[in-house]
Amino acid sequence: MKVEDAIRFQSDLSFFNELLANTKIKVLAEKRIKEAHRDSYRRSLLGHSLRVSPRLAPDLFKYVRKAQEKLELGDKNIEVYIYNSPEPNASCSYTGGDDIILTFSSGLLTSMNEAEISFVVGHELGHALFEHYALPTHGILEAGSLDASDAMKLMSWSRRAEISADRAGLFVCESPKAAISSFLKLSCGVAHPIIEFDLHEYSSQIQDLSELSKNTEDTSHCYSSHPFNPIRVMAVDLYSQSDEFRQLTGQGAGNKKLADVDDSIHKVLAYMEPVSDEEKQALHNQAMFWGGAWVAFADGHLAEEEAENLIAQAGEAIYQEGIQELEQAENPVELAQARFIESSKPLLSLGASNRCAFIQRLVVVARADQNIDDRELEALTEMAKIMKVEPSFVQQILMFLD
Repeated sequence: MKVEDAIRFQSDLSFFNELLANTKIKVLAEKRIKEAHRDSYRRSLLGHSLRVSPRLAPDLFKYVRKAQEKLELGDKNIEVYIYNSPEPNASCSYTGGDDIILTFSSGLLTSMNEAEISFVVGHELGHALFEHYALPTHGILEAGSLDASDAMKLMSWSRRAEISADRAGLFVCESPKAAISSFLKLSCGVAHPIIEFDLHEYSSQIQDLSELSKNTEDTSHCYSSHPFNPIRVMAVDLYSQSDEFRQLTGQGAGNKKLADVDDSIHKVLAYMEPVSDEEKQALHNQAMFWGGAWVAFADGHLAEEEAENLIAQAGEAIYQEGIQELEQAENPVELAQARFIESSKPLLSLGASNRCAFIQRLVVVARADQNIDDRELEALTEMAKIMKVEPSFVQQILMFLD
């Protein structure tokens, strides 16, 4: 198996091919590549940074040559530049052909050890290996002629391309610990000994990202070119356990299949994808059902009129699925309450008027049998508090309906 095939994230490849099959995107990409002023870029680097050679920077060149050899890029001419900046950063400029330019900030080289720098070098050369230059993301977006859907698809691919490049870096340094510590230095500026890294604890950030990603209004992360660092850490850790990586690095068999690893990473990357209108409605309907069930069962039974109203508000499929759970529960009210608290979290990002409208719909469900007792009123009041709606709003709606 070729090194490229054993490393590349398949979701990167499939998105890459799909985007290049889009005529508009392909034309914009080719135009941007032709317009790239490589000589101007080199002139700027020669004027404002230091071009280094094996004699000037023997250790750095050792890392570059090692990565070049392992990634089967031995036929390329690589120029290396160091520029002055405290920010840890690196880049790879490659537009096909035989020449690659690598740049490293002074902040990166002074803050990272040999294994960490090897990871970064491998990551940057990974972009050349996978020919990611064929989709110059920022250049395409600067044209300003893509619709929002295509633009977000392009950014989705860019995040997947970074996962592939991270794998190339890991293959070069062969140290998940070094890869992860480089992420820490990039995200918070420090690593060991100040930080005693714990993968399980760090993974909890992914769970929090999962919750926040359900925010139905904030889509700024959808336009990020890089995955969140906790996602990159998880992706590197999973890939390091795969059969393909272990065999590629002579470490024997792994405990995961690459297809399973790719599937897990693909699911986590979904936290950064935009939520469709259909998904927003599904989230809304789930919360509506569990809120309606909480108030309907609060008086001990589900009235026929309440059931009909629940179906009308949440949909037949969600109703049938939820009712089965409730019928099997020892305490339907407690189950409905817990499910409502969980399912309503994505709705907290809605504006005040939309949250009030949601509570109003729950009041209509509760009043379907023309009767609201103290237990149902208490449930509605509690749900209003959870939705950050003034509890008195419930009484106002009831007075209006009366």
